[in-house]
Amino acid sequence: MRKFLLLLLAIPLLGAAQEIRDFYVGLRVGSDASLEVTEKIAVFFDLPRHGIIREIPVSYRLPTGERYRLRLELLDVFQNERPAAYETYWEDGNFVVKIGDSHVLVRGLVVYTLRYRVFRALVRYENEVELYWNAIGTEWTMPIRLARVEIFLPPEIPQEDVRFVGYQGPYGSTFPFPLSWEEDKLWGEAQNLRPGEGITVAVRVPKDYIALPGLGQRVLWFLEDNAYAAIPLFVLLGMTLIWWRWGKDPRVGTVAPEFTPPPGIGPAEAGVLVDDRFDPRDFTAGILSLATKGWLKIRDEERDFRLVPLKGEKELTPYEEALREALLGRGKEGPTFAELKYRLYEKIPGLRAKLFLSLVDRGFYRANPENVRSFWRALAIGIGVLGLILLFLFSNVYLGVAVMVSGGIVFLFAPYMPRKTSKGIEALRWVLGLSEYIRRAEVDRLEFAAKEKHFEELLPYAVALGLSDLWAEKFAGVLTAPPSWYESRGPWVPTVFPARVMLFLQL
Repeated sequence: MRKFLLLLLAIPLLGAAQEIRDFYVGLRVGSDASLEVTEKIAVFFDLPRHGIIREIPVSYRLPTGERYRLRLELLDVFQNERPAAYETYWEDGNFVVKIGDSHVLVRGLVVYTLRYRVFRALVRYENEVELYWNAIGTEWTMPIRLARVEIFLPPEIPQEDVRFVGYQGPYGSTFPFPLSWEEDKLWGEAQNLRPGEGITVAVRVPKDYIALPGLGQRVLWFLEDNAYAAIPLFVLLGMTLIWWRWGKDPRVGTVAPEFTPPPGIGPAEAGVLVDDRFDPRDFTAGILSLATKGWLKIRDEERDFRLVPLKGEKELTPYEEALREALLGRGKEGPTFAELKYRLYEKIPGLRAKLFLSLVDRGFYRANPENVRSFWRALAIGIGVLGLILLFLFSNVYLGVAVMVSGGIVFLFAPYMPRKTSKGIEALRWVLGLSEYIRRAEVDRLEFAAKEKHFEELLPYAVALGLSDLWAEKFAGVLTAPPSWYESRGPWVPTVFPARVMLFLQL
């Protein structure tokens, strides 16, 4: 008796099943790469229902981590050939159409028709354009008695140039869904699909028949779907604003030739003001400045140079004071360049720091240029490391690359972030004027004594500005006697001396 009652209770449940009697999908491919989809879904409700929910997948995550979203425009929604009540929303990457009136129940056979247009459904592969479409998805929880698919292509495409294939069954199935030509369309049908089974079609045509969106449109869609890819653009904009506000030097203005060194600015300081860096030639220029100011003598010992300490009278800059102490110490016999090379590896970082510190203390820079560059480079490296972490931790290629590119942008800005004060710009203008004079000077008009003095006075600055060869050439054949601060058994050749000094220092 108990088994009989259970059987009677089960009969209504079996009868309450709903099914799709006919599921028609029409796919019309446009020559503009659009896809117009028409779906007619004939659903049989054994019990009263409000309607159906159609979920259309439009957003995908590619293996690279890129989000790829179809552009979908809903055109029509009908119920039994009449406009239907419906609402739409987005959920888990799906465009959801909820068809039916919440106040009205339906029963029996109801035909729902949806028509929508899609862009980005067609993708280029080498010389072909492919439509890969889940005509009937595997998300349906009711059986489908008859499934039909029709595909309409632009009429100018020869049928023999079209390649196509179809699959049916559960997700990932490779069981064939037969497609064939019928006049101007491809069509196929399947019967008795179980819940969770669907149909996928793939059609390829020659690329010349389909006008895919241009690069600009594709980039715009990519950025809309992957906002993080625009991070480098925002970083570039942000760094430009930061540079403009805190890194850009005031305008130098008109540069007039100057034939004397800037007051209180040594050649090493002049070299730094030009490019915000301490270069090897700035160091060499500092040694020559000590010599021309009478604080040391350079003795040419054929295979090496020796620095001989002297008691000079001309005032030294703070950097030159530190340089003299580092080079000569308190001994009476100065070192050779060969001996200096081993000291310099330890001394140069301190001398560089002293030079930048003196320029900041004297009001030529707002902050130490080396510290400013180091800060931005360290920040750039940190951002790059973060990009690597994102790349491997989240397996998102584009996010990781976007962050690493942002780090690269910050790194490229680093050399341009040190900022001079207005006083520094005035000094730079003078140095640039001196550089212009060294390039254009007509020394033939000078008296001999004036030539000798003028050559010595500007030689260290010419070295710092990278113009030593040009400056020496102007005096070639004119000055044959060495200056008082230089001793040599050989001939004095102005064009060779600066290069020999740098060569022996190996700078």
